[in-house]
Amino acid sequence: MLLIVGTVRLPSENLDAARPAMRRMVEVSRVEPGCLDYGYAEDVLEPGLIHVRELWRDQAALDAH
Repeated sequence: MLLIVGTVRLPSENLDAARPAMRRMVEVSRVEPGCLDYGYAEDVLEPGLIHVRELWRDQAALDAH
C-alpha cells in the first residue's frame, strides 16, 4: 500500500468556493480501481489549511490516478 499525505493552503475566505471541487475530487478518486481511501480534512487550528490523505493499493493504481 502507498500512503500519500500532504497539505493545501487556501485563503480561509475561499474555502466555501473550493469545497465543491474538493468533494468532486474525493468522489471520483474513491471509485478508481486501487483507491483504498481519499480525503480532505480542514485543520481545526489553522483556517485554510487542508490536510490531504490518499491510500492506494500499489504504485500502478496511483500511476493510473
